[in-house]
Parts: sequence; structure tokens; C-alpha cells
Amino acid sequence: MGMKKGVVIKVAWALIICAAGVVLGHLIWPATKGPASAQAPSGQVRANLPQYKFINPLLYSENDRSAEPEFQALASQIGSYVSSAEKNGSAKSISVYFRDLNTGRWTGVDEDELYAPSSMLKVMAMIAALKLAEQDPAILSEKLYYHRSGQDNTYYFKADDNVTDGYYTLSDLIGIMIKHSDNDAFNAIVGDPKINASFTEMYLLFGLPERGLEGSDKDFMSPKSFSTIFRTLYNSSLFEWNLSEQVLDLLSQTTFKQGLVDGVPASTTIAHKFGENVGELHDCGIVYHPGNPYLLCVMTRGTDMSKLESVISGISEIAWDFAEAGDIVKNK
Repeated sequence: MGMKKGVVIKVAWALIICAAGVVLGHLIWPATKGPASAQAPSGQVRANLPQYKFINPLLYSENDRSAEPEFQALASQIGSYVSSAEKNGSAKSISVYFRDLNTGRWTGVDEDELYAPSSMLKVMAMIAALKLAEQDPAILSEKLYYHRSGQDNTYYFKADDNVTDGYYTLSDLIGIMIKHSDNDAFNAIVGDPKINASFTEMYLLFGLPERGLEGSDKDFMSPKSFSTIFRTLYNSSLFEWNLSEQVLDLLSQTTFKQGLVDGVPASTTIAHKFGENVGELHDCGIVYHPGNPYLLCVMTRGTDMSKLESVISGISEIAWDFAEAGDIVKNK
């Protein structure tokens, strides 16, 4: 009888501990409001969309930081550059994520540091609109009203277009938004209820920080987390192949020629997007080095925009030299 009582007590305590663990788990990791990709294991990130019974599309896969000597040397070189730039006052904070797109090996420096992505979220707005267009291509011909607010004039890097107030097709506004980083085009696009809802859905699908849905003026995105957008586009795991090609082609036509572009030979194709916030400047994208394409995302914080753009171009040059030396392909 005593033994049975002891067993009952042990079972009861076990149940209590399990229940407490479940409650604590919900407090620390609240249920995801959107698709379950945000809670996917680090090895693979899948869409987990409830409307599909037989498939679960793979958005991208994740692996650990590369331990190869070449990549460790790259991280050390970038780290030395970052330390020097922060010490001489060129920047207060610099974070870098580098990924070889042929092999998936990556490295970085403070790649999980948080920043405000700002205009880089325009890439997600484009994705949201084009995802709707996959089901209904006619939406690209729908006209939305564009209002010139003058907001872009308050930025260091101003939108260099001459768009006037009026109605424009969604297709035209996407081009204006991406090529010229036009904030008013962005506002016109996400102001459409259908696109706004798609924006939220796509944002959560990528497992990006939910805090970002409140706006782009807070530090909530890291170089590593933002890079997932470009990785998915390059892998064509979200759109059909032709559409992914068109999206990256459009991103290669951006008029921002500082940052990443300034650190590589003039003939190099780069599909990228920059972002500017108060005291912050970032540039992320795919550098199409011949035979050795790579993803580079640099986010910076400081007081002098001209110095920050020089910092980004300096890191871009280091990454290019690494690819040029062939270190990327040595261990394929």
C-alpha cells in the first residue's frame, strides 16, 4: 500500500511539472499568429500553409556558421575592418552577414544585431503584390493613386524620380518603389487593403520579427534575418522561376550606386536594396560574381551617412576580393 501511494505521489508531481512546463512555454514562446514557419526548426524553414494537404513548400534551409579556415579568415578580416571603423568614429555599430550561394556556407560579424530595416521592407511589399498577381495577373494593371508628399526630401538619399500626383498601375508603382526607393509609391501600394493583408501574410511566412509589423522606425531586423528574403528569391522557392528572375532583375536596376555597388567592379550585377533611417544605413543583396555569386548584407549605425556608405563599400570590397581569390570554391 505504501509503495502504491509513493507511485501516485510521483506521478502527481510529474503531471504538475509537465503542466507548469506547458504554461511556461506558452509564456516564453507565444503562439504564432500567422503561418508556422517562424517556429520551424533551424535546419529547414517551410511554409506550413494550412490550405495545402499534400505539400509543404521549403522556403530555405539553414546551417551552422562555416568552420572552414577560409571563411574564418574572411570573418577575421571583416572583424578587423569593423573594429577599426568603429574605433575611428566612422560608425557606432556595424553588422555583416556573408553567404556563398553555391554551397550555402556563411559567416558574419555581429550578424544578429538588430537595426531598423526601413526602406528594405519595400522588397516585402513587392513580394506581397506579386504573390497576389500570381493568382490574378490583372491586379498589376489596377491603378492606385500616388501622392507626392515630399517625405523623401527629408532623407539623405532622396528618391531621384519625377513622379507627379495621379493614378498609376500597380506594375508601374512597383518599378518606381524599387528602382528609386520612393516612399510615396510604397505608401500607395501597401495602402491597398488586399496588398496590405498579403504583406502581413508574407512577412509572417518568412518568420520575420513580428515587431516589424508596427513600422520600420524601430530596431527589430538583423542582417542574418533579412537575408532570408534574398535567399528565397535566389532559390526561387516562393515564386515560379520566371517571376523570381524578373524580381531580382528589377532589384538589379536600383539607382542607389553607393554601398555594395561602390565596392565591386563597375560591370558587376548586384540585385540589392538599401535602407536609411535616422542614424542608420544598410545595404543587402546578391552580388553576381562570375561563377561565385554571394549574398552580402551590411547594416550600420552612426552619425555621418557619407562615412557609413564608405564603410559598406569597404566591406563590399573585402567580400569581392574573397570571391575573386577563389576561396569560396576551394571546398566545393
